Amino acid sequence: MPITISLLPNNVDSSASNFVYAIATLTFSGSYPTGGDTLDFTTVADRLPSTQIIQAFAESQNGNSGYYIPVQGSALNNWKLKCFLGGGTEITAGAYPAGVTGDIVQLSITARKLL
Repeated sequence: MPITISLLPNNVDSSASNFVYAIATLTFSGSYPTGGDTLDFTTVADRLPSTQIIQAFAESQNGNSGYYIPVQGSALNNWKLKCFLGGGTEITAGAYPAGVTGDIVQLSITARKLL
């Protein structure tokens, strides 16, 4: 199952001239597929006034030793998020481990502002 992106309207800042900045929270469920799980930005497109994401960073907010790497897709609906253990090994395909499902992961998004 793809990752759920939760983006509250008050966590979107479009006051800059050329960019929109947003902070979302990720929720993991189901199984992690080989090569990374789908990160579908179309699920928050109504709160993110842009169709061009410039960069995205995912970070643990509760000190989990693992880390997360967003991989840009060719469209808003086919980005991937790779999950790694603290030692640098990607988690194996299968059910998400408790260290991931119990983690608080925030996604920082920078998007080009639509004029």
